[in-house]
Amino acid sequence: MGAPTMKDVAAAAGVSLAAVSLYLNDRAGISQATRERIAAAIQNLGYQPRANGRKTKSGQQAIAHYIGLLTEKLPIYSDHFYADVIHAMQAEADRLGYSLVLGTLDPSQSALPRVVTEQNMSGHIVIGGGDITDELIARLAAGGARLLLVDNQSWSQELDSVMVDNQRGAYLATQHLLDLGHRRIAIICGPRKYKTLHSRYHGYLAALHDAGVLIDDRLVQSSISMGQSRKGYLEMQKLLALTERPTAVFAVSDRAAFGALDAIRDAGLRVPDDISLVGFDNVNSAAHTYPPLTSVGADRQAMGAVAMHRMHDLVRGATNGPIQIAVYMHLVVRQSTAPLARAAP
Repeated sequence: MGAPTMKDVAAAAGVSLAAVSLYLNDRAGISQATRERIAAAIQNLGYQPRANGRKTKSGQQAIAHYIGLLTEKLPIYSDHFYADVIHAMQAEADRLGYSLVLGTLDPSQSALPRVVTEQNMSGHIVIGGGDITDELIARLAAGGARLLLVDNQSWSQELDSVMVDNQRGAYLATQHLLDLGHRRIAIICGPRKYKTLHSRYHGYLAALHDAGVLIDDRLVQSSISMGQSRKGYLEMQKLLALTERPTAVFAVSDRAAFGALDAIRDAGLRVPDDISLVGFDNVNSAAHTYPPLTSVGADRQAMGAVAMHRMHDLVRGATNGPIQIAVYMHLVVRQSTAPLARAAP
């Protein structure tokens, strides 16, 4: 048997984890009788909470709130989008008195990471999609811990989530190309396992539909670059090989747009003179490509801060049920797009 946890204390006292947290931090919100039951459970179990060095108003040692930050098996800190989100999340966590503990989720492993099974966590923030499937999310939710999804959602149950408005962002990107006079607008899709990319595809379709442009399936390029270092490169090559190539391309990520830009250049064509190109995410390096990439993006710092605030509300029990928060996106126009008159047929 391992050391007793906050969950064990809550079960022994017949109270919620939130009540145990309030007791350990000497906060209001629970009755004296509840405090006595929790104190007895702690003594009987020999539970030893971890301190963070802060003092409560009564002079007792306050207990750190630990939040599990669960990611898929990706170099997530080297991903510019997630790095900015996590940086803001960490800053807000420090301000609110939380410590983030990193764990990696691997769906090929039957066991969940130790940060889920053995640590006294106030909650878990799950960031990213793809390998973080609904089945894996359900396993995490079944443990009873507070759960918040970032850049992902569950299609099988209602859970709190914070996302960018993927469909609207893709709509803005496609609408921008339509406003420039383009009608043969291709899309470079991403791996099907990412729910966010499905939403971006539907945003592309909605913009074309609203403009009265018929969908040409030949311009919908599925992902074929899994495992390749240059996302979007092979996809762009296939689009360029069409008898009637597109005059504009929307890539569902900036990484795919960077690969598409290389493929266009290697084919002896120019952006935007021959083909206009729009990306998604507006990562920092999008402003430094040649030419600088037009992209749609959201305030990633705001996204991280909002996520941490929502988790704080969950820990305090200050919510009225699960909600999905969508952060607005905006179009950043740079030199990779131009009116159709400049594009060669």
